[in-house]
Amino acid sequence: MTRVWFNRTFSNVRALLDLVRRGDEGGEFHLVCTHTQASFPGFAAAHEWALEPAGLTGPGYIDYCLDFCRERRIDALWPGKEARLLAEHRDRFAAEGVRVLSVASPENLDLLHDKARFSAQARHFFIPTPDTLECRTLEEFEAAYERLRALHPVLCIKPAKGVNGAGFRVIEEGRRGLDILVQGVLYAIHLDGLRQLLREAGAFEPLLLMEHLDGAEYSVDSLGDGRRLVALTQRRKETGAGYGQRITALPALTQAVAELTEIFGLTGLFNAQFREGRNGLRLLEINPRFAGGIGYTGATSVNLPYLALHGLIRGFADDGPPLVAEESRILEVPDYARIEVVV
Repeated sequence: MTRVWFNRTFSNVRALLDLVRRGDEGGEFHLVCTHTQASFPGFAAAHEWALEPAGLTGPGYIDYCLDFCRERRIDALWPGKEARLLAEHRDRFAAEGVRVLSVASPENLDLLHDKARFSAQARHFFIPTPDTLECRTLEEFEAAYERLRALHPVLCIKPAKGVNGAGFRVIEEGRRGLDILVQGVLYAIHLDGLRQLLREAGAFEPLLLMEHLDGAEYSVDSLGDGRRLVALTQRRKETGAGYGQRITALPALTQAVAELTEIFGLTGLFNAQFREGRNGLRLLEINPRFAGGIGYTGATSVNLPYLALHGLIRGFADDGPPLVAEESRILEVPDYARIEVVV
């Protein structure tokens, strides 16, 4: 039996652990989950759980992880918290007999998290990134806005570094700032209000000004072996008042993710985000981790979490085309259970 530790991560790890256990009919894997909060949902799907110390980061957290691996006889670590640092120190874990299941090298993880650098490099990929300019001052913003606004009717802005869409805003020129507030317009900001914020900040951390893509959004849960794409599930998110997600099988998305897997040496489970605009599909970002909607893959023909863990531990097949989930419509992912955790 292989003991696999999932350190602190997002609550949707519960769905991932559920799917691993569903596929693991022979009981090959013993899943260990840790978090700083005793009420963490991921504990419900783990074979074993423990509390992490709160506020521990950097080298101190690496030492904690090494001690935990020794005490709990961990064979493999699927990193969440401090994933980049754990990848950098994978040799220390290997000396203890522990494999760190990193999605990419530390250098590529840095690149994927730096949206400005990533956007510049991916501009000429099979599916390119949106037209994007970086700005650090109001003057740079004004120049970038004039240039991009001449090409696109609506622009948006977001931080060059961030997760889960934090800081993303569509820039409104017509609707007043107060209208945006009282009408509950999500992810929007008035142009004059944005200018005022930038003026008050003076110099600021890099922001990305981009063409706004108003078409369908695709979240592609993907599995790579470091060289090639092994399997994927393409989820088209409903817009407006729609419910659920549609599983698609677009050859263009499969080809694009295969390219990304090879270029960045992606190994294990990752997520690629695409969106349609006036000029077709555009690549938004690569998340070197499982996505929030990973549970939807459990309703498809491809159990990505189990395939990922089995492949990472036992090895992937050497060849063959990528396994693509069949097209379907998923309204919701049911999961009902009563769990009582004794602290």
